Amino acid sequence: MSTSSVYRVKGMTCASCVSLIQNKVAKVPGVESVSVGLANEKAKVVFSGSPLSVETLNNVISPLGYTFEDTSKTAAEMNMSAEDHARMDHSGGMGERNMALEMKFVIPMVIFSFVMMFWDVLSGNGVIPAMPKTIYEFFHHLMPIFASFVLFGIGRRYIKATWIFLKTGVANMDVLVGISTIVAFIYSLAVTAFEAPLSRYLDVSSNYYDVVIIVIGLIALGQFLEARAKKKTNEALQKLAQLTSKFAVVERDGKEIEIPIEKVEVGDVVIVKPNEKIPVDGKVVFGSSSVDESNLTGESVPVDKLSGASVFAGTQNFQGLLKIEVQKEVKDTALAHIITIVDNAQNSKAPIERVADRISGYFVYIVLVIAVVTFASWMIFAPQAFGMSKAFALAIYTTMAVLVIACPCSLGLATPTAIITGVGTGARRGILIKSAESLEKLAKVTALVFDKTGTLTENKLSIEGIFCKDENHVCDVEDTNFKQSLIYSMTKSSKHPISASIASWLNDAKAKSVEVADIKEVPGKGLSATHNGTMYYLGSIAYIGEVTKQSEEQIRKDFHDGRFESGRELYLSNNKEVLSLVKIHDTVKAEAKAEIAKLKKLGLKVIMATGDHKKTGEAVGRDLGIDEVYTDVKPEDKLNLIKDLQKKGFKVAMIGDGVNDSPALAQADVAISMSDGSDIAIESSDIVLLKGDIGKVAEAVNLAKKTNRTIWQNLIWSFGYNSVGIPVAAGILFPFFGWTLSPAIAGAIMAFESVTVVANSLRLKNAKL
Repeated sequence: MSTSSVYRVKGMTCASCVSLIQNKVAKVPGVESVSVGLANEKAKVVFSGSPLSVETLNNVISPLGYTFEDTSKTAAEMNMSAEDHARMDHSGGMGERNMALEMKFVIPMVIFSFVMMFWDVLSGNGVIPAMPKTIYEFFHHLMPIFASFVLFGIGRRYIKATWIFLKTGVANMDVLVGISTIVAFIYSLAVTAFEAPLSRYLDVSSNYYDVVIIVIGLIALGQFLEARAKKKTNEALQKLAQLTSKFAVVERDGKEIEIPIEKVEVGDVVIVKPNEKIPVDGKVVFGSSSVDESNLTGESVPVDKLSGASVFAGTQNFQGLLKIEVQKEVKDTALAHIITIVDNAQNSKAPIERVADRISGYFVYIVLVIAVVTFASWMIFAPQAFGMSKAFALAIYTTMAVLVIACPCSLGLATPTAIITGVGTGARRGILIKSAESLEKLAKVTALVFDKTGTLTENKLSIEGIFCKDENHVCDVEDTNFKQSLIYSMTKSSKHPISASIASWLNDAKAKSVEVADIKEVPGKGLSATHNGTMYYLGSIAYIGEVTKQSEEQIRKDFHDGRFESGRELYLSNNKEVLSLVKIHDTVKAEAKAEIAKLKKLGLKVIMATGDHKKTGEAVGRDLGIDEVYTDVKPEDKLNLIKDLQKKGFKVAMIGDGVNDSPALAQADVAISMSDGSDIAIESSDIVLLKGDIGKVAEAVNLAKKTNRTIWQNLIWSFGYNSVGIPVAAGILFPFFGWTLSPAIAGAIMAFESVTVVANSLRLKNAKL
């Protein structure tokens, strides 16, 4: 039996790291698969049997500079506070504070280096006067100290990555930065220490200490900003985690005691005072109040809760004191399921991301080859035009620029940052997306198939009236009409939803009861009962026709008189004649018509498939403006409908209740289920709409399309940046314009390229859906 574990990954810096870790861990005996996320710095490992120890996995990746940390450990086991533990699990690690401290030291040095670099350029072109010699010499000797501090302090990870590359041949982005800055530092140190003897062979007037400082400093700044931006992409999960209560007040032995939430048991009575957070899923057994459920459902209007009402963990109690009987363990609450769904979705990979990962795995090696070719080309072709010393300087200069400007990070962040932000945005709006793949597929959907009951209509029925044959009008419920009373008496004890709806309606209308006996339910047909020795029947037209030996046509002719076009029909009869007609309608959801219009405006084909008879289904479809209506369909018919649409080339999303629609949901390209908040772990679905809100279907489609668009924007930007930046850095423009790209400027561009990708993904947080 397969098992899985999720680990925090330390040491990752770019998309090539993802590929390296996945390749290494996948080869460990006992590992079935591994998925590593750069944006959330997590790895999900699936084992063929029991999970391997984290030490076993670290033995494989630690020589490469990476480490797995077990996120299942408690705060006490990891020797940290609960707040820090939550921050580690949900906000991208704990390195941000260290990075902020580094910035306080390195940014002034970067600014200083930029001032020196541009002063040289501007004074050399006569724009500003040259720097006084004394000051220049002082700064000239200060630069090696700054460069040493930056390279061997903040930049030590690049030295380590380069050393690992030399030992193992395994490379990531840090290797590119490491080689370029180490070469720049050694070259600069050589021309500084041995200026006189080297002047005959090299141009010793220039050094690259500023390149070391600016490249490492700006990359560090870019990664700091990137870390903060990535943290914002994960805000939805952080906020969900913060909704989890740590303690609860329970009533035991007549006393109120506060205990850790983990020790609350099913059956306990939890006391929630006004303005407190509800810590459990349960049923109100005492009190009444209004509860804000927006954190779970996205619905901003508070919900009134009376005795017997269901409440959920993570929601906010307002004015009243509530006593709640716990009905679910803490790990099984709606909130816990939401957190799990969102976390799993953010850890999952869309198909397009897997392609990007494979490309990133080769990217660094391709750049290393390009750097070697760049250096060789300058050394072969440039000496004839510029002499050996200048050719060597240009070769070093452009090779460093190539190594520095190449950025696999943006490629690796292009998809996951958009997915994480999109999934989080959906969760805040009551749209739970279970995987990145389902989000990508939903963006490509061309047809939507709706089940009717519970999706387009409410799970309750509307009684139009009870019509009496002898009076040819709606029976007066204020009188003691025998037929009214008989129907009420037969239905009031039934558990069937149709009977219960009729009984509830008649009870509200203050119908009278009569004495009935031998009430029986005939599955699929209706009810029978005895009153004063006479048998009476209430049920479908087929059932009543069978009892009275009348045709359906004759029964309808006696009652309809051309007045009814749709709805359900139940009839009351004795053994000889039909006495009354009960006319029932589905209650169409108020927002359904507008929602269908939105979906059609998006260019989607909208279809309804229902088990109801033709008149009812067609009337609902006509009222809502649905393109195609299929009636009298069984679960297997819905499945075949989905298959037929797929054969015609449609990408199909099925919206159903997740129970009798399970076969069709499983067949659909995307399965969408409606939920009341308590059953959000519907297995057949890819996407769950909380509160059964059909108004979120168009929002989900729009979110998927905008997320997919953002992914492609990020990928095009990343590929375009590297495709243009690397040739320019290699000096492709030099023969035409005499222009080369400074390694320092290349480092600045690379540092902020990843930030641009993350910032673009963050726009999804405020997307108009």
